[in-house]
Formats: sequence, structure tokens, C-alpha cells
Amino acid sequence: MTRRERTLIGLLVAVVLVAILALIRSQPWGRIDIRLIKPNTKDWIACIRLNQEGKGDLLVIKPDGSLLPLTDDAHDDQSPNWSPDGTKLVFASNRREEVYQLWTIDPDGKNLSQLTIGGGAKQAPRYDPDGRHILHIAQGLVTDIDSKGVHARQLIPLPHQMEQVREQYDQVAFRYAQRVVEDFIAAVQIIDEGEQAVLQDLEMGERLFAPPVLLKGERVDIDWAHQGLQLVVAGVAAEQAISENEVRQVGVLGLFDFTENRKEPRVIPLWVSLDNSEGAIEPAWSPDGSRIAFVMCERRSNGQLVRKGLMVIPSDGGSPTEIIAGEVYTPDWSPDGQRLVFAMGQPGARQIYTIKLDGTDLKPLTTSGDHISPRWSPKQ
Repeated sequence: MTRRERTLIGLLVAVVLVAILALIRSQPWGRIDIRLIKPNTKDWIACIRLNQEGKGDLLVIKPDGSLLPLTDDAHDDQSPNWSPDGTKLVFASNRREEVYQLWTIDPDGKNLSQLTIGGGAKQAPRYDPDGRHILHIAQGLVTDIDSKGVHARQLIPLPHQMEQVREQYDQVAFRYAQRVVEDFIAAVQIIDEGEQAVLQDLEMGERLFAPPVLLKGERVDIDWAHQGLQLVVAGVAAEQAISENEVRQVGVLGLFDFTENRKEPRVIPLWVSLDNSEGAIEPAWSPDGSRIAFVMCERRSNGQLVRKGLMVIPSDGGSPTEIIAGEVYTPDWSPDGQRLVFAMGQPGARQIYTIKLDGTDLKPLTTSGDHISPRWSPKQ
């Protein structure tokens, strides 16, 4: 064999290996992250910028105020969530065949990778605290998948609970789910009457035909504390039992403490609107667990919700403090717990702001367009 022939064969082998590697990397199970050094994302904020058609692009706001678009196309990107170490973002996108799947990307826009495959929409992703799994909604069901996109599990309802839940609610649809330990999950379920917060203890779930309901109302939101098994549940027009046969509707922010007993949690009402004229939505625990931020809403007689402002309340009880009045959306905490980030304004013109807990030093991070879903990097 001549030197030229050996060279041609070597080049052919190299081309084949590159093609095989590209094919492997295009599959969720074959993603190989070859970057050894990732950007330092301390004080980076991810959000979604909506275009005039209401489709989202993923955007990062750096500490120096510069804006870094991670995606910019005709597809719809939703629900960004940081990995616990701040080196990855997961989000839902319909960028392949118009079906929402989960994708990951580096915070500087590199290594865009599809995580999930198969029919049916996958949405509302959220990393587990250890970064090993991503909880999300797959075809309406609460599901998790490992961070490499290989193994997926249906969690709410569990497979043996499907028949009972379908009989009870006709259709099974969840808006989002959260957990801080692998076998204990809270989720917001969409029902005919509105929404309800349900709890799935995977060990007990094997013996139950349906997950227990914590709170039912026109709208319900949840958030776990960063440490310990404490769940805050916010509700609008939530059902409160007065007697065995009488139920009234209230606005409520309640704390379910499962620390000592998972089967019988200690329930602490933090705030209640007895006349149902107000409601609490979108709660968010501070990193140290001492405070809970939420959006206060006015509930009008026709059921319309008007966002009134950003509130913070001590998690051990007390009166809520208004941080800023306005049409506020989805607050999130800085890792040191000293600032909040949120979207504010009318739909079509919402901007991203940060503010100190005493209501001072309000900083606009965007000035034009429509922005939602800000999320502060956990990188310290």
C-alpha cells in the first residue's frame, strides 16, 4: 500500500469518526460536554423575551447590564431554569417539528442540545437540587428525566393511579411540579373548577389510588423551601371548610411543614383574605428560608385578577410588607437573599427589574420589548 493510499484511508476513517460522533451528539443520550471551563454566572439573570407574536427567545442579563441573546429565531422558548451549579440552563422549546421538548444550553449560548424526544409536549422543566434529574410536565403528567436525557419516569399520577385519577377528573393535566427530595413531590393540577395543589409521596403512593389534595381554588401556586420539607401554597378563591357541609372561598398563603411527619403536616396560615377580595400567587422562598415573596392580587367580583404588587412575609408569621406596587410577575431571589428580580408592567411591555428588600434601589435591567420569567443564577 502506497503512502498516498494510507493517507486517503486515514482521512476517510477520520471523516467517518467525525460523522459518528456528530450523530451520537445529536441524540439526547449521546450528549458529550467537552467544555472544561464554563462561564462564571454569578449574578447572571436568565429570562424570556417575547416577540410581537408572543413567541419567546432565551436571554441572559449580565451583571454589567449587557444583554446576551441565547436564542433568536421564530420558535417559542419557555420556562428557563438554572442547574444548581449555574453552568446550564434547561428550557422548553418547539424548535424541532413544532413539538415542545426540553433543551439545555450553556449560559453563554454554546452547546444547545435537545434533552427529550418522542411525541407529546414536554414543558415547565425544573432541575432537582442535586442536578441529577429534571422534573417537568410531559403530555400533562408529572415526569422526571435524568440530566443526560436517558431515563424518564411518570410520577404523578403513578401508572397504577391513572385509572382512578382519570375517572375523578376526566382529563389529567398539571401546570408544573417541584421537589427538594426525590420521593416527595408537590404539583399544581388543572381541574374543571380551577386548580389544586397535590402531593405525591412515592413510597406511600404505591398504596394510594390518587395523590392527596392540599388546597383547591381558582388558582393555586406552590414553592418548596430550599432546605427542609416546608411547602408554601398560595391560593386565589381557595376552598376553606367552615363546617362539614359548608365551604367558603378565601385568598390564602399557607405553610405546610412536613419536617416531623410526612403524613400529617403542621399547617400554618401566613396570610388570609377572609372576604376573598384579594389573593396570593407566585410565591418564592428566600434562600435562607426566613422569608417568602409573593404577588398580591385584587380579585374582582367577576373573578378577574389584578396584580397589585410585590410582597414579602416572614416564614414564621407576621404581616406582609409591600416591596413595590405594580403589575408584578414571577419574583425570584438573589442567592444572598438581599434582592429580588421580577417582571413588571402590562403584557406587551413588561421589563425586568431588581430591587432591595427595603424597596430601594429599583434597577431596570431591560427597557424595551416584553420580558417574562426572570431567574437568578444560583452561582455564589
